[in-house]
Amino acid sequence: MNTSPLNHQEKMDRYKIDHRSAFATIMLSIFIDVLGYSMILPLLPTIAGDYFGATEFMIGILISSNAFAAFCMAPIWGKLSDKYGRKPFLLVSQAGTLAAFLALGFANSLEGIFLSRILDGIFGGQIPIIRAYIIDVTDAKSRSAEIGKITGAMAFAMVFGPAIGGLTGVINWRYPAFIAASLSIFTMFITVRKLVESMPKDRISELKQRKQDMKDAGHIPRSILLRKDVLLRLSEFFLIVLAFILINSSFPLVLKLRYGLDVAMIGLFASVAGILMVIVGGGLVKRFIKKHGEKKMFIIAMILMISSYLVYPFMYEAWMLLIFVVPYAFGNVFIRTIIMTNLSRAVDEDQQGYVNGISTNMQSVAQIASPLIAYAYLELGVAILIGIVFDAYFLIGITGTITLLLLFIITLYDMKTYPEVFVQKENVN
Repeated sequence: MNTSPLNHQEKMDRYKIDHRSAFATIMLSIFIDVLGYSMILPLLPTIAGDYFGATEFMIGILISSNAFAAFCMAPIWGKLSDKYGRKPFLLVSQAGTLAAFLALGFANSLEGIFLSRILDGIFGGQIPIIRAYIIDVTDAKSRSAEIGKITGAMAFAMVFGPAIGGLTGVINWRYPAFIAASLSIFTMFITVRKLVESMPKDRISELKQRKQDMKDAGHIPRSILLRKDVLLRLSEFFLIVLAFILINSSFPLVLKLRYGLDVAMIGLFASVAGILMVIVGGGLVKRFIKKHGEKKMFIIAMILMISSYLVYPFMYEAWMLLIFVVPYAFGNVFIRTIIMTNLSRAVDEDQQGYVNGISTNMQSVAQIASPLIAYAYLELGVAILIGIVFDAYFLIGITGTITLLLLFIITLYDMKTYPEVFVQKENVN
């Protein structure tokens, strides 16, 4: 058996994967998944608070419950997809998401709302499996650009999702859940019909044999989680998600409490952020990284994002959010894309599903903590420190700023320790 690594085009030919068709399918899948999610998220504070009497902190627990369930299950889905293939577990995840949307649509109590969010978290393995699929069908040179496209597809869904959710939710809050369920059925149909397995049995066997050959030759790799480069990038990913979700999860309630906006306007505001992320992820990531390199773009994105969090507490009128959201969206897309690309470079191809499951686990921890922090601040209202009164919006902004500064410090250390990773520019057609 020939167990030498195949190059990118050899892999595509060997496993009968049409790159364009594969990417169209997974981009559609991730688009619909995020579309459904983003239709629901802006409505959760209103559904739980206005219809079922939940407090601000209870709403934070509701949002965090989804992430806690994903924290428990995401690495398992990733590892199973490494062992048995991507497509079967992608379909399992999509079926679970369908069940979660239906549970939300038929919920008649706060417990029912919690059940729907926990179900969605348990079966929320779609994104890490799709990331692993992308890595399966790309090479190192084009990976940043392709991950950027997926980020753009997710952002594109965030343009329409909040707007659809807000406009239909004004009529009846159950409508967005049923729309999302219908879209999930369509996603499963497309996946069954169009997606070609990127980790077929013979490829899994070859990767196992290659690993065994390395062990026989005395090359025993260390556990992923014992490697400094992997730990650094998992930490970086955790911090960028923590900072992003701190704002994103509390955004609907902040718009309602601070600016008095209704559900429809909350959805439209979230769509504006999605439009900006589409522009950045779909058009600017590839171009800017190719021209300036990852190191320079990372530093620029960090400066912009830290600046946005510093001004967040002082946006006293709703129109000011339009200024805030530009560096917020730009920074998040660039920073997250670069971190995930560098994480993928640190591990072998047969470990991509597992490491993406771990990164999703880190994301889940951040998604558990951030809503609890933000909604605790909102329920607290104000805090007094050495005689100075700080409102909830200042506390959210300063917490995000400190988180991003810590991320900056860790990444600068990563750049110094592994300079070869950050100096390269993308060389893509």
